Amino acid sequence: MAIKRTVLIRLAGEVYYSKHIELDFTQLTNILKFPKDVFADVDGVRISIKREDFEQLIEENEKVIKTTKRRKSSS
Repeated sequence: MAIKRTVLIRLAGEVYYSKHIELDFTQLTNILKFPKDVFADVDGVRISIKREDFEQLIEENEKVIKTTKRRKSSS
């Protein structure tokens, strides 16, 4: 179970971050990290996410994954 989070994105080739989308980290493919931005594909569309939003999304998903694994192992 992954966390969906609303993040500010821009489409690759645009200058400004202008769209909010609900994003599930597991939807991201072809991830390319830069110091301020992270580029990835979502459903075949290339987007850019601010690096700090990306890192927070990863951290939140890792917590969910660890919690889910603990629950399964204790069953």
